[in-house]
Amino acid sequence: MNDFRLISRDDETGDEQIAGGLRALYAAPAADGYWNELEARIMARVSDVELGWWTELDRWVRPALAAAAVLLLAAGAAMFRARQAESDIAFDNMLSSPSVPVSTAIRPSLDNDREARIRYLFGCNQQEPSCSAPSNKR
Repeated sequence: MNDFRLISRDDETGDEQIAGGLRALYAAPAADGYWNELEARIMARVSDVELGWWTELDRWVRPALAAAAVLLLAAGAAMFRARQAESDIAFDNMLSSPSVPVSTAIRPSLDNDREARIRYLFGCNQQEPSCSAPSNKR
């Protein structure tokens, strides 16, 4: 394996020279003008930024409108499908044969007569001889 070194191991003063050079390179500037200019740049940038909760909402306007449009389209499609399913069921119910015979589904009109009510309760027709027996009226 190849060791990459800036200086040889024999020269121990090389580390101190490199460290001194790096310290000089990365050392903070000594002049006060640098710090005053840095402070002015930072404060100018801070004053440009508007601080408030509503500024955060500006970034979300377009995504929120897009999400609302997608939601409205999905709700409209679901409502259309539900309406279509209800129409299909109603149409099928109209065209299919009734499960109950028509004679039991249609209630005969009753007079205020007691005999007519009894015939209706017992399911008698007027043509049957057992149902046509005269009754005692009170």
